[in-house]
Amino acid sequence: MTDSSTEKGKILSMLEEIHGQLEELESVLEDSFSEHRNKLNMTEREKIFHTANKLSIMENKVAQLDLHSQEEQEIVYNQSPKVQNLNLAFK
Repeated sequence: MTDSSTEKGKILSMLEEIHGQLEELESVLEDSFSEHRNKLNMTEREKIFHTANKLSIMENKVAQLDLHSQEEQEIVYNQSPKVQNLNLAFK
Protein backbone atom coordinates (compact mmCIF):
# COMPACT_ATOMS: atom_id res chain seq x y z
CA MET A 1 0.00 0.00 0.00
CA THR A 2 2.85 2.35 0.56
CA ASP A 3 3.78 2.12 -3.10
CA SER A 4 0.28 3.20 -4.06
CA SER A 5 0.29 6.13 -1.63
CA THR A 6 3.78 7.27 -2.76
CA GLU A 7 2.65 7.05 -6.39
CA LYS A 8 -0.42 9.11 -5.55
CA GLY A 9 1.79 11.59 -3.68
CA LYS A 10 4.13 11.92 -6.66
CA ILE A 11 1.22 12.39 -9.06
CA LEU A 12 -0.39 14.91 -6.73
CA SER A 13 2.91 16.79 -6.44
CA MET A 14 3.31 16.82 -10.23
CA LEU A 15 -0.27 18.03 -10.68
CA GLU A 16 0.29 20.82 -8.15
CA GLU A 17 3.43 21.86 -10.04
CA ILE A 18 1.55 21.84 -13.35
CA HIS A 19 -1.23 23.85 -11.76
CA GLY A 20 1.28 26.46 -10.56
CA GLN A 21 2.85 26.66 -13.99
CA LEU A 22 -0.55 27.05 -15.62
CA GLU A 23 -1.46 29.90 -13.26
CA GLU A 24 1.84 31.61 -14.05
CA LEU A 25 1.24 31.10 -17.79
CA GLU A 26 -2.26 32.51 -17.47
CA SER A 27 -0.91 35.64 -15.81
CA VAL A 28 1.78 36.12 -18.47
CA LEU A 29 -0.71 35.55 -21.29
CA GLU A 30 -3.21 37.98 -19.80
CA ASP A 31 -0.54 40.69 -19.55
CA SER A 32 0.65 39.99 -23.08
CA PHE A 33 -2.86 40.02 -24.56
CA SER A 34 -3.73 43.15 -22.61
CA GLU A 35 -0.68 44.93 -24.00
CA HIS A 36 -1.43 43.66 -27.51
CA ARG A 37 -5.08 44.76 -27.21
CA ASN A 38 -3.98 48.25 -26.15
CA LYS A 39 -1.61 48.50 -29.12
CA LEU A 40 -4.37 47.41 -31.50
CA ASN A 41 -6.77 49.95 -30.01
CA MET A 42 -4.23 52.75 -30.47
CA THR A 43 -3.54 51.66 -34.06
CA GLU A 44 -7.26 51.59 -34.87
CA ARG A 45 -7.80 55.01 -33.25
CA GLU A 46 -4.97 56.47 -35.35
CA LYS A 47 -6.45 54.95 -38.52
CA ILE A 48 -9.89 56.35 -37.70
CA PHE A 49 -8.41 59.78 -36.92
CA HIS A 50 -6.50 59.90 -40.22
CA THR A 51 -9.52 58.65 -42.17
CA ALA A 52 -11.74 61.29 -40.53
CA ASN A 53 -9.21 63.99 -41.47
CA LYS A 54 -9.07 62.81 -45.08
CA LEU A 55 -12.87 62.68 -45.23
CA SER A 56 -13.11 66.21 -43.86
CA ILE A 57 -10.64 67.48 -46.47
CA MET A 58 -12.58 65.75 -49.24
CA GLU A 59 -15.89 67.17 -47.98
CA ASN A 60 -14.42 70.68 -48.00
CA LYS A 61 -13.14 70.22 -51.56
CA VAL A 62 -16.54 68.96 -52.74
CA ALA A 63 -18.26 71.89 -51.03
CA GLN A 64 -15.90 74.31 -52.77
CA LEU A 65 -16.54 72.63 -56.12
CA ASP A 66 -20.29 72.82 -55.57
CA LEU A 67 -20.04 76.49 -54.62
CA HIS A 68 -17.89 77.23 -57.67
CA SER A 69 -20.29 75.30 -59.92
CA GLN A 70 -23.29 77.21 -58.52
CA GLU A 71 -21.51 80.52 -59.11
CA GLU A 72 -20.81 79.52 -62.72
CA GLN A 73 -24.45 78.54 -63.22
CA GLU A 74 -25.61 81.89 -61.81
CA ILE A 75 -23.27 83.74 -64.15
CA VAL A 76 -24.53 81.80 -67.16
CA TYR A 77 -28.13 82.18 -65.99
CA ASN A 78 -27.80 85.93 -65.44
CA GLN A 79 -26.03 86.52 -68.77
CA SER A 80 -28.53 84.61 -70.89
CA PRO A 81 -30.47 87.04 -73.14
CA LYS A 82 -33.66 85.00 -72.86
CA VAL A 83 -33.50 85.16 -69.08
CA GLN A 84 -32.80 88.87 -69.17
CA ASN A 85 -35.77 89.43 -71.51
CA LEU A 86 -37.95 87.30 -69.24
CA ASN A 87 -36.81 89.25 -66.20
CA LEU A 88 -37.60 92.53 -67.95
CA ALA A 89 -41.03 91.23 -68.95
CA PHE A 90 -41.97 90.61 -65.32
CA LYS A 91 -40.80 94.01 -64.09
